[in-house]
Amino acid sequence: MSGVRSSRGRVLAVYAFCCAVWGSTWLVIKIGLRDLPPFHFGAIRMGLACLVMAPFAFRRGGRTPGRDERFWIAVCGLLQIGVAYAFIFTASQWIPSSLAALLFCTFPIWVGIFGHWLLPDEPLTGRTVAASLLGLAGVAVIQGPEIAAAIESRPGPLLAGGLCVLGSAVSSAVANVLNKKHFAGVSPYQNVWGQTLVGATFLLGLALAFERGAPLRWTGSSVLAMSYLVLFGTAMTFVGLFWMIPRVPVAIIGTIPLVDTLVAVALGAIVLHERLPARVLAGGVLIAVGVAFAIPRASSRQAKA
Repeated sequence: MSGVRSSRGRVLAVYAFCCAVWGSTWLVIKIGLRDLPPFHFGAIRMGLACLVMAPFAFRRGGRTPGRDERFWIAVCGLLQIGVAYAFIFTASQWIPSSLAALLFCTFPIWVGIFGHWLLPDEPLTGRTVAASLLGLAGVAVIQGPEIAAAIESRPGPLLAGGLCVLGSAVSSAVANVLNKKHFAGVSPYQNVWGQTLVGATFLLGLALAFERGAPLRWTGSSVLAMSYLVLFGTAMTFVGLFWMIPRVPVAIIGTIPLVDTLVAVALGAIVLHERLPARVLAGGVLIAVGVAFAIPRASSRQAKA
């Protein structure tokens, strides 16, 4: 019994750490983008994280992933690190950090949908469908005016940024479900190293293609932002995430953005003085209620495990 409590305590501690740190990264990305172009910023962040993880990934005694596992690590790295962060760093130029975090809250909705198709033990239920509809309604409330403007051929940065964040949420959800499906026996250190390597390569390709000649200003704030994102926002948190994934239902992983959004909104208001209009807050409530619908289902399943 004490072993079970100890295991649950470790899972809870890692969960809380990931939520707190990832909630702060939206603000840190916003600060770093004042001096660094988005694709270079993302590529350097992931490349440095890859170097940090290398000694842990290649330490003696670890099992080397098989060929199939290496293939899926590359796929997940492209989706979760490359594509997802390309969207996030691009969107963060155009929309407030708190709004970006709020829209990323749709992540558990996509996790539930893709988990239904890819994980036999986690089928789609009526509760998950209701959560998905509430979450999508929240997105519609937030993005409604921009969608209408786009239909009238006047799309603005809010719509472009919002679509980028939604694309990031979908890409990350697919990657997390694939992690659950394929990586139960893979060391989280090797997983992080492989995924950051693939993601950094993809982001570097985007930087070379679209940001040639863009200035990189290494100010005190950009260096601190980069250092924080490399060590805490990537290396330590992704190790924690990949350690948790085999141990809890994927729906619990899906709730992380709900908690870290509270951190992101608070930090955006306190540090950057960001104010969200009532329409955005109303949409955020719908998204939060939709995500909360998934929690009892996940908790119940966890209790039976």
